[in-house]
Amino acid sequence: MSQNHSQTNTDSARTRQKISPSFRRMSQAFAALRRGEPILIRGANNRVALLRAAEFNDYDDGQMSEIAQSATLLCLRRQHIEALGKKAPGKRPVFTVPVDGLSTQDIFDITFGLAETMPPSLSFLGEQEDSLADLGTKILRQARLLPTAMIANLTSDDPLHHNHIANMYALPIVHAFDSAHHDSQSHWHITKGARAQLPLAAAPDSQIVMFRSEGGDEDHFAIIVGDGDTMPSPLVRLHSQCVTGDVLGSLKCDCGPQLQSAISRMAENGGGILLYLAQEGRDIGLMNKIRAYGLQDGGHDTVDANHRLGFATDERIFIPAAAMLKQLDVTNIKLMTNNPEKVSQLEAFGISVKERVPLILESNPYNENYLATKRDRTGHFFD
Repeated sequence: MSQNHSQTNTDSARTRQKISPSFRRMSQAFAALRRGEPILIRGANNRVALLRAAEFNDYDDGQMSEIAQSATLLCLRRQHIEALGKKAPGKRPVFTVPVDGLSTQDIFDITFGLAETMPPSLSFLGEQEDSLADLGTKILRQARLLPTAMIANLTSDDPLHHNHIANMYALPIVHAFDSAHHDSQSHWHITKGARAQLPLAAAPDSQIVMFRSEGGDEDHFAIIVGDGDTMPSPLVRLHSQCVTGDVLGSLKCDCGPQLQSAISRMAENGGGILLYLAQEGRDIGLMNKIRAYGLQDGGHDTVDANHRLGFATDERIFIPAAAMLKQLDVTNIKLMTNNPEKVSQLEAFGISVKERVPLILESNPYNENYLATKRDRTGHFFD
């Protein structure tokens, strides 16, 4: 096995990332939002609004409207509205509706995808991309919360007034730039942090390489089987984290068997690289994945369940995988996948996929519908 990692741990220990003010602001905002508290968001046009996660709506007693001196709006992504049976006009990504016409139970049922339909009397206003409403749903998504926002626009354009409000109510304030910068740092700015031997039952000659995101998100890692990182075109598998399948052995998906099968096949073929990506539940997080499971228990498939919670069909971006491969000096690969999106994204991000290698496993009575949805609605190959 290659030993070119001898300085990895030493170099990592010497390197200290400088925390940018932008990242510090986002970290403070995420923490407040996950506690159910409001924050201030500033758009590209310097307009400012209060933002709170709608899933904590029962915490609000009119405080947002009182502080902002304006009506509080419920902001929903297009797929969320349409999953609940309302036609979203035009092509706007986010729509708003005043909360005055909704009860606390209405907001709860809409936010958690439990409403059978949208109340027929509601009239939604389309919001432009990068509007405060759009920014609010993006920030909630980044915080691993349901991307349904409650916002109240501040009526004043005066930055001094905005800062006064932030100080008076101890509110974090973040900018549109902070949100965009956070994604860039999390996706592209990835460095090797540690490397060690990791003998596996299916592949005793293996190592683990840890990667750290400068955006402060969860760590990704790579399993190097044999001399996988020195082969001309190694067999590579992108595997998104799945606690329920990989750790608990859930039968609802095929993740656990795929993980073990991929490692075994790499060992049989003399080596390979498995990238284990911290993208639980197609990157909506474990809490929201279990919420989607609850909707699936009620008869919705995986795509509709995600949409009813406000998420896209698949929220993953595979830039981190491309960045990890480049850190390993690997740019030509054979990709073990049934997902055409992985092939196209890696190639778009500078990785040459010489061959797609299928990974087909037998279904069971619990995941037959899940696999059928992957085939019929997300274009997975099962050849």
